[in-house]
Amino acid sequence: MCQSGKSVGIVDLTRGELSTRGNLASRQRETDAATKLLGISSRHNLNMPDGNIETNQANIKKIIHIIRSYQPKIVFAPFPSDRHPDHVNASNLIKESFFYTGLVKIQTGNLAAFRPKRIFYYQGAFDIPVSFVFDISKTFIRKLKALKCYSTQFYNPENKKPETFISTEIFDKWIEARARNFGFKIGVEYGEPYFSNESIKVDNETLFDI
Repeated sequence: MCQSGKSVGIVDLTRGELSTRGNLASRQRETDAATKLLGISSRHNLNMPDGNIETNQANIKKIIHIIRSYQPKIVFAPFPSDRHPDHVNASNLIKESFFYTGLVKIQTGNLAAFRPKRIFYYQGAFDIPVSFVFDISKTFIRKLKALKCYSTQFYNPENKKPETFISTEIFDKWIEARARNFGFKIGVEYGEPYFSNESIKVDNETLFDI
């Protein structure tokens, strides 16, 4: 999306202070490096407590404020079924906020009510129902490099800290295997699956491009 000229932002909900590997300083350095590599327009952290993401009024207003500030056409969120409770809770929080941000009676200063067109869910550790697969063949290597920016978190044979679910070599290989699997399904080298609760419109203009 960045390479095609779209304006893209990332919102982190927590700072990952409960992470088994690394610390807040190393996580910030890794985040800065990944942000620069991806070429995104903006990145914000909403400072919710790691391990305790709640769907409450305070957190909903944080999400509403960021959506109304940037008015994105599309919002991406983790699929609401995952091994990590924070991912599940983040998904539910974003879904609720996505609806409430369009209500004019919820006021956020001079920011007008605004609801994005779509919310799409991406895959975490568990399989998801797939609505469409996006061709990421041209940017897959950049994706891997962005993941490698988080050297304390993902596979790094030089890191002798306690092993986690995502720091294993098996997980590292699964990232590529998953992308190749979904790429094969749409006839390309690498693909990324997404789920939509809403039906996706296809017409004569787009049908034969699928």
